[in-house]
Amino acid sequence: MYLLTNTMNEMTSESAGHAPDPVSRLNEENHLLRQQLADQAVELDQLRQALQNCEEVKLQSQQNADERAELLAQERKLSELKTNFVTLASHEFRTPIGTILMSASLIGRYNGEQDGPKRERHVDRIKSAVADLTALLNEFLALSHIEQRTVPNKPVSLVLPTFCQELIEEMEPVLKPGQSIQYEHTAGDSSIVIDGTMVKNILINLLGNASKYSAEGKEIGLTTTVRNGQVKIDVIDEGIGVPDQDKDKLFNNFFRARNAIHFQGTGLGLYVVKRYVDLLGGTISFTSQLDVGTVFTVNLPLATLPTAA
Repeated sequence: MYLLTNTMNEMTSESAGHAPDPVSRLNEENHLLRQQLADQAVELDQLRQALQNCEEVKLQSQQNADERAELLAQERKLSELKTNFVTLASHEFRTPIGTILMSASLIGRYNGEQDGPKRERHVDRIKSAVADLTALLNEFLALSHIEQRTVPNKPVSLVLPTFCQELIEEMEPVLKPGQSIQYEHTAGDSSIVIDGTMVKNILINLLGNASKYSAEGKEIGLTTTVRNGQVKIDVIDEGIGVPDQDKDKLFNNFFRARNAIHFQGTGLGLYVVKRYVDLLGGTISFTSQLDVGTVFTVNLPLATLPTAA
């Protein structure tokens, strides 16, 4: 009996020594599982980083593609502008240059005192042709600066009625015989802060068109109003008007209304005006009746002078 009991105890003890402990086995499996999860977390983080890098590369590639497309579009636009410039320059410059050459040649032939009126007439023609050339060059230069985005907005303090009267005096020599510009400041402060250079270019174009497309002896109106932080400018003429079918294209570059093709011009003036108005953050609109006249209305926000540092 003793031998049997002893043998059984030894077998039990031996069996217990070789069989794995369930708790230890579970801990070991948990450890392995945690290690696997940690490894997978590292792999997932690496995968996430790789995907993020791919998205950044994709986004950068798209941005580069968009930038290239924009640059190509700008290059095409500039190329078209250059082509149109050459075409217009060869056509539009020919007329005033021809007038200058012919009048200068004829002046040389008028030597007698009785030829004084003839000389004066040709001198006037030369002055008019030079003014036309100057206007053409100014339009092309303005367009070049605008398209290259080199037109800064520099607000200054100015007295609006004085500013307008001085501009009218500058324009009087280029008006048609008998034409006049009647100015009125209808309401609001006289002193304003705005980019005077851009406003002057806007008015020169609008008043120049009013004179060009109006008959001799016609009156041109210019009114200004300052209200609610804005200056409103109206230019009124009694000219040929704008055909209804051309009104929606009037501010396009190089566009000329069908009833204006017999007048000298580039089709750039109103396009340049619109771009100046946009640069100043304003709006421009017009009403027109064929063979009655046109009213252009410009609304521009007033600026403030920068404070000293």
